[in-house]
Parts: sequence; structure tokens; C-alpha cells
Amino acid sequence: MFGGSFTHSLDSAGRFVLPKKFRFDLGLEFFVTKGLGCLCVFEDKWRHTLESELNGLGTPLELLLNPHISRLHRHFFGDMVTTGANDQNRMQLTPEHRRYAGIEDEVVICGCGNYIELWSPKAWEEYKKQNDSVDDLIASGAALLASPVGVATGGQDAGLSQTGPAK
Repeated sequence: MFGGSFTHSLDSAGRFVLPKKFRFDLGLEFFVTKGLGCLCVFEDKWRHTLESELNGLGTPLELLLNPHISRLHRHFFGDMVTTGANDQNRMQLTPEHRRYAGIEDEVVICGCGNYIELWSPKAWEEYKKQNDSVDDLIASGAALLASPVGVATGGQDAGLSQTGPAK
């Protein structure tokens, strides 16, 4: 499990030291992709879990033609890179990933259970300001308890809301 938050400086090549525990748990090779306003880092097992869940949203034809499903595939897999820590225990971010997340001189490394998020310090503070109140946490818990995430809703709707686009 990945937990804790750390702030580290980036060098001119976009490298930073990944915390020792995170390096150990990720292994020699891991994956970086775009998240929601941040970057996500995860091991191969979790990548396969994400891929299976996204592929389970529909039939092969729906995966190709449903814009909601294909948007998620493009977002998470289109800019995914395989990486690892170098001999100095540094991880390098691509210029595209740094631009997407607004990461310049520093990066906030946040453990999120099964994966790690990488944030610009400014975006991280803004996220916390908008989302970390007790009321927000209770509302999220209540919403998830009222409508379980990941529960199959039937073969024809591919897990999408009935108010979504017509088929």
C-alpha cells in the first residue's frame, strides 16, 4: 500500500528522487500516465486491473464506438509510459507529463493506496482546498454507498448511465 505525501525538487531533466518505500513497492519497472489533474504511477498488476475494468465496460465494438469508453482509454493509455528509477533512485517525467500536470520545479508525491499520484504543489494545494473538508469526505462516502462503484448494471448499458448518449 502506498501512503504518505512528500515534496521533492526536480532537476533540469525532470528527474526527482522517488521515496525509498515507493521505489521498493513499485519494483524495477512501473507505469506513469495522466490522472485527473495529476499523474498516476502504478505497478504492472494495477495496470492490468485498470485495463480489465476499462475493457469490461462494453463489447469490443462498444469499446471502439462509444465515445465515453474510448475517451477513458485514450486518457489513461494514450500517454502511458513504462519507466523505473535510475541508479541514483531518480524517476524521470516526460515533458508532456510535466506539462499536463503543471509540474515545474517541484513535485508532490502522494500515496493513494494502490497507486501514487504526482502533483504540482500549486495544483495539490488547490485540490486540497476544494476537496478536503469533512463535508466533502462525508458526501463522497454517502454517494458511493448509495451507488456502488464497479457493480455491473447489466449487459446492454455497458455500465453507463441511462441518461448517457443514445445507442
